[in-house]
Amino acid sequence: MINIRVAQFFPVLLTLILVGCSPTHDADKQLEFVLAWGSKGTDAGQFLYIEDFAIDENGNLLVTDALRADVQVFDPQGNFLSSFGGSDLFEKPEGIAVAPDGSIFVGDYLSGKIHKFNRNQQLVKTFSGHGEGAGLTREAEFMTIATNGLIYIAEAGNHRVSAFDQQGNFRFHFGSQGRAPGEMNRPEAAKSDSAGNLYISDFGNHRIQKFNTDGKFISSFGSAGNGPGQFRQPTGVALDKFDNLYVADLGNNRIQAFDNSGKFLHQWKAKDSGIDSFSNLHGLIIDKKGNLYVGDTGNNRILKFRLSDSGN
Repeated sequence: MINIRVAQFFPVLLTLILVGCSPTHDADKQLEFVLAWGSKGTDAGQFLYIEDFAIDENGNLLVTDALRADVQVFDPQGNFLSSFGGSDLFEKPEGIAVAPDGSIFVGDYLSGKIHKFNRNQQLVKTFSGHGEGAGLTREAEFMTIATNGLIYIAEAGNHRVSAFDQQGNFRFHFGSQGRAPGEMNRPEAAKSDSAGNLYISDFGNHRIQKFNTDGKFISSFGSAGNGPGQFRQPTGVALDKFDNLYVADLGNNRIQAFDNSGKFLHQWKAKDSGIDSFSNLHGLIIDKKGNLYVGDTGNNRILKFRLSDSGN
């Protein structure tokens, strides 16, 4: 295992340069760098293509790796704990979510299957499959479990979001290909807030769309570009305890923050720091202690930051 313990060798605050900050917010706002781990490879703690994140009931981080075809589990200090799945089960795992009872759901981009595991990482059942019909998925991406208990999974290939219950029964889908409100172009992530609202990173339309749990369109924000509040292919989405939204802006190599109405708050790029620039950002997640985990996929590593209080 090759584990980069940057925090042990550089006990400094990683300053992420804030660009275009809203005048009503602190222009000196920073994220505190905590830890980085990982390198390219197939050993424990190494990565080939980091995708989505989930956090289990013990605060451990679960990481899907599309090319390793597995899920790795780490404690909050970045120590490798276990892995499960593998190429005998997965073809290209991407989306992952953990239910309140500890059940783990993993969606497969290529096979369309959704696998359910218990808290001990033992396979319980498999449902769905590859296709365009109701209850099937095509190029399934990042998923969430909303407050109503349903699993929502973004389907890039079908330009929609499908909802299943935790027993694997298909409930409904919403969205279709296009640019109009409620339409999508290769959605990358579906993540929910504390009220159950769903935020969809509409990758090909360079925007974020917001829906209720019934799939009813509420609002959208963003457009193509590199200015504050604009995107070039948004990928991962995470929400903090105030339901502020953090978005991995892949094409602009940055993370942007918004309130839950879509108002731009901050944006960060890694510059002049103990680590090099972000590369091919994918999954984001925030734990209960306010730590932000970033899938720095192009650099085959995970970055951990401590968020300052983000209440408005």
